[in-house]
Amino acid sequence: MTAVLALGETPETARYVTHDPAAVEAFLVRYPFLVPLLTEALVPLGDAFGTDTPLVVAVETDPEVADWKELRVTVETTLPVDEADRRLEAFATTWWLAHLPRAQEKLFFTLAFV
Repeated sequence: MTAVLALGETPETARYVTHDPAAVEAFLVRYPFLVPLLTEALVPLGDAFGTDTPLVVAVETDPEVADWKELRVTVETTLPVDEADRRLEAFATTWWLAHLPRAQEKLFFTLAFV
């Protein structure tokens, strides 16, 4: 996986990785308001899941809806399902819901169990 370079080359933002850097970076160029939001999300995500937890970024599309795209951040975790769900909920209630309007329906966070 490759770091998302559109977020800068700092140790913190290097936590965001992707399998498709061209698609993610093009999406961030089109929606630059997401860049500071993603950067700010690192602290509360780290508080919830630890600073070593991989954050995988991908562009999601819906083939049934023309030009519908969102940026998905997947928190890859080895935690038990209940614990991971609790932590994602804590992230949502303590930080994400207050910042959600800034995302303009172009960003969401989810879990993957590895």
